[in-house]
Amino acid sequence: MSQSDDVILLVENEVITRNAFADALRREGHQVIEAEDGAQALSLFEKSHFDLVITDLIMPRINGFELTAEIRRKSPHMPIILISAFLSEEGGRIISGGSAEFLHKPVDSADLIASVQRLLPRT
Repeated sequence: MSQSDDVILLVENEVITRNAFADALRREGHQVIEAEDGAQALSLFEKSHFDLVITDLIMPRINGFELTAEIRRKSPHMPIILISAFLSEEGGRIISGGSAEFLHKPVDSADLIASVQRLLPRT
């Protein structure tokens, strides 16, 4: 495990899934700030610096697409990974229009880590 200065905002309303993703990312040395929905994530995003956002698609209050649009407005080059069980990988790519990487649930932690490593190249 290498220590990283990368800070990841993890947005997932399912506690078990959020904990599993956060644990996997922390084992890889990433700092992870967790949010349970898009509204909480936006509040955190406005107060802190993040290097990457990982968000579920279907959430209460503000969904993953709305969150992605708002983050893009504030930070156009922020790497974002959208996750959902409700779309195929192809559907997710089409709907996100290239504004985010898409992973289909259930997400294997190795696939999540690979996407994070691709979007956050090590210096």
